[in-house]
Amino acid sequence: MRLAIIAESFLPRVNGVTRTVTALTAHLRRRGHRALLFAPGTGVEEYDGFEVVRVPGISGVLYPDLTVSPLAPGMRHRLRDFDPDVVHLASPAALGVCGAWAARRLGVPVVAHYQTDLLAYARAYGGSLLALAAGAAERRFHNRCTVTYAPTPPMAEELCRRGFERVRISGRGVDTALFRPGRPGALAARGLWPAGDGPRVLCVSRLAREKGLGRVVRIASEHPELRFLVVGIGPMADELRRTAPPTLRLAGLREGEDLADVYAAADLFLHPASTETFGQVIQEAMASGLPVVGVRAGGVGWLVEEGLTGFLAEPPGDGLGEILAAAARRPDLPELGAAARRAVAGRSWAATFDALLDDYAALARGRNHRVAA
Repeated sequence: MRLAIIAESFLPRVNGVTRTVTALTAHLRRRGHRALLFAPGTGVEEYDGFEVVRVPGISGVLYPDLTVSPLAPGMRHRLRDFDPDVVHLASPAALGVCGAWAARRLGVPVVAHYQTDLLAYARAYGGSLLALAAGAAERRFHNRCTVTYAPTPPMAEELCRRGFERVRISGRGVDTALFRPGRPGALAARGLWPAGDGPRVLCVSRLAREKGLGRVVRIASEHPELRFLVVGIGPMADELRRTAPPTLRLAGLREGEDLADVYAAADLFLHPASTETFGQVIQEAMASGLPVVGVRAGGVGWLVEEGLTGFLAEPPGDGLGEILAAAARRPDLPELGAAARRAVAGRSWAATFDALLDDYAALARGRNHRVAA
């Protein structure tokens, strides 16, 4: 299969969209498929043996640390020369609009993966009027795509409620060999937390306003008996450093084995955001044997089973601190963590992407029948 991937975000930026795309390219390479990637801004021009076409854009206008590419000259010609079976839009926004336009004119199926809640972003950075306009625009866009994939059943229901058509579900896998309890590097990783004997609470997130990190600072200030570590980078980093109490430390970006060691060193995982469409870091925490405390919103309520693999606050999450403190005092945290790992044991990237590519093959066959007719 020949797959054109148009990613709204890609390396060197590290976020959920980037990590899902890199997992997909690794799977395509292992299965012997071909791919061509398009990504905004500057960065790597080859990844996993596949070419990355960089599209010029504007940075920091609509959202901090984001490059927007409203125009993609030459994309249609590159797609025509590559002749993809399917065009895959990863969290489509500006560049995704360009890709969908080019693909439709070439008669290629366009699939959109809903990985970012643009309504929440618009509301957080522009208010209710911008959110209203964004909601109407994204509905029109997705209804012109061949299929829109939601990451969880609740998110699929929400998109249908918003008026999206032809919605299917494609989840996320997790590397349970990498993310696991008892890693040899976990003991050294414990030194990243502030000094003290309190339970170690971990938060892995892009440091941005909509991720609820101000709530983490407040919880840490109100519960000095706990020790907090926040892993990630983003536009809120300086603000968090200024406001963090002594019991909260920022660890910057951690990836691969280093990140897995940090998960394995923690006692609890805190996910403060209420705007997640999925929450891949939650799966990584669960695979690492961590109970999760989060907000029952988006994909989080689907991933975490109350009282069995973690604990949930009702939106918008005002009671999250009390729930976290109560969870930290529980003597059965190891049992909850073991249940969390069992819950994600069968969610491999291979199974997830094989099922998705079967869907793509059917879409490609439909396209070929139309062309023949």
